[in-house]
Amino acid sequence: MSNSSPQGEGPPVLVAVTTYRRTELLPALVAAIRAHAGSAIGRVRIAIVDNDPLRSAVDIATDAGVDYVSEPTPGIAAARQAALDAARVGELVAMVDDDVMPQAGWLETLIEVWASHRPAVVMGYVEYVWPDGTDPWIVAGGFMRRRRRRTGQYLDALATGNVLIDATQVRSMGVRFDASLGLAGGEDMLFGKAVLAAGGSIVASADSVVRDEIPLARTTREFVRRRTVSQGQMRTTLLTRSRSPLRRVLLRALHLGGGVLRLIVFSIRGMLAHWRGNVAAHAVLQRRAWFAEGRILGALGRVTPEYARSTTGTA
Repeated sequence: MSNSSPQGEGPPVLVAVTTYRRTELLPALVAAIRAHAGSAIGRVRIAIVDNDPLRSAVDIATDAGVDYVSEPTPGIAAARQAALDAARVGELVAMVDDDVMPQAGWLETLIEVWASHRPAVVMGYVEYVWPDGTDPWIVAGGFMRRRRRRTGQYLDALATGNVLIDATQVRSMGVRFDASLGLAGGEDMLFGKAVLAAGGSIVASADSVVRDEIPLARTTREFVRRRTVSQGQMRTTLLTRSRSPLRRVLLRALHLGGGVLRLIVFSIRGMLAHWRGNVAAHAVLQRRAWFAEGRILGALGRVTPEYARSTTGTA
């Protein structure tokens, strides 16, 4: 497939792959996008949005015959906004992360839901797949798991691992991803809230599926603990944002109290579940206790970026 967008029925689509130093994953991902674009294939333009200041993905884009967008400002929010900014007039923007693999019908079903409801955003489903041999406790705990919503359901929150965004709508609303978040994460939650506040809508597409094959490095209890605590920190930080210092203090106090109460309750219940030998309940309650710990830290102003980077590694 060439990277041009010949005329055809239906809206043109920019499929944007946001990436940071995962060049080894990109050729197979581009091939999967092309293989599973379905009837939309003739209207699809693919772009690799590279968040690496060293432009490590430029040769991959050239070899694959796709567009290349460089966004050196660190953070997934900046990369996602660069993807929206790259959209041409009338293009919808389908965003996929660099570590997922689109499945058959993935793009067609996103477009069908958009055509039926005309929302600002259509949210597909990310299916996390644990590798063989993963600790059953981690699998049972619901770490890195998304809830599958029914097609056509209107949503009050957004996750951006597999979405279709009406770029024209969000531009007219003045909604953008908040690049000031840097590496902290939470950009999808804020973007979704801004869309809803501006009068837009977010609708689910249950049949649009991308698979995320979880790497072995992320199958340890220490990794899921750090990730869950970080998510709790970021959630509280975002929910306690306010221009009013007094309101910000009050919100943080409220979240601090709620976090402490939840930590105590979930920890006690988790210990009881462990004593009874209920592995699944213990894992779920431990996840909730870690999230509560993160809420406490966030209320105290301590935030560990979820996407912290080393100088040599990946995001």
